[in-house]
Amino acid sequence: MRIDQATSTTIADFWNDVESTVEQCDTLNAAAQELARRLYEQFQESVLLARVFVTVPFSSLPAWDQIFVRGLAVSVGAKGEVKPETTVLSLVGTWGQESEWCNRRHSKGHAGIPLISSNFVAGIPMIARLLKELGISIDCLDKGDKSIVVETTGSSVGLFFVEDAAGATDDAGRKIISAQDFVATHGAKSVFGASAAYAEGPMIVIVVFCRDMLSRTLAENFSKLATLFRSGTSSLVKDSDIFAHDE
Repeated sequence: MRIDQATSTTIADFWNDVESTVEQCDTLNAAAQELARRLYEQFQESVLLARVFVTVPFSSLPAWDQIFVRGLAVSVGAKGEVKPETTVLSLVGTWGQESEWCNRRHSKGHAGIPLISSNFVAGIPMIARLLKELGISIDCLDKGDKSIVVETTGSSVGLFFVEDAAGATDDAGRKIISAQDFVATHGAKSVFGASAAYAEGPMIVIVVFCRDMLSRTLAENFSKLATLFRSGTSSLVKDSDIFAHDE
C-alpha cells in the first residue's frame, strides 16, 4: 500500500492488526522492532525505512549501546561529557528495504545519540530539527536536567516533518537530512516522525523515510500511532523492560 493513501482510519486498522503482537512482547525493544517491521511491510510501496527511538538515561543502556554512545561522543570531541544521567535517544526498532537496516546494531550513526548539550545536538541537523518540532528547546539541555524531555513535552504528541529530504535546510543553510548519499541513492523524498511521552519519563519517537513526496496533513495522520504504541507498551516502560537482558 502507498503511504499517501493512508487515512486516520487506515492507521487505526493498522494498529488493530499489530496491537496484540506488540502487547505480547517482553521488552520495548522487541515491541518497537515489531512495529517498525509491520510499518515497512504495510506501506512498503512508499516506505524506505521505519525507525523507533526512545529516550533513556545512559546508565540504563546495555553495554553495547554504552560503548557506541561513548564512541560517538569521542568522535566529535565530547569525550567525558556523557554522564550516567545523560539522556540518550536510543534506536530500539528499525526495518527497511536493505537487510542491514533491519538490525539496530548495524546503524552507523544513530544507534544511540546522547543529548549532551545544545551545541552537540545543533551539530546534528536532523536531530536538532526533530527535537525542535517535537517541542523540545535544545537550549534546555544545557541545564543538565535529565527530566527536561518529560517536562517539555509532557504527555503531548509531537510531529516532525521534512517535506523535501533533498532540499530542506536549517537556519544555518545545512541540509536537515545530512545523509544526502542515502537520499540520492535510495530516492528518499519526505521524512516524518511522531512522538509521545510516557508518564514514567521516556519519550517514544517513530521516524519514517519515504520515497514519495508527502504533505504535512498526511504525516499528521500518523501522530495517533505514537499514542497508540505508547498505550500498548506503557507496562513495559513502567517495569523498565526496555532492552532484553542479553542485549
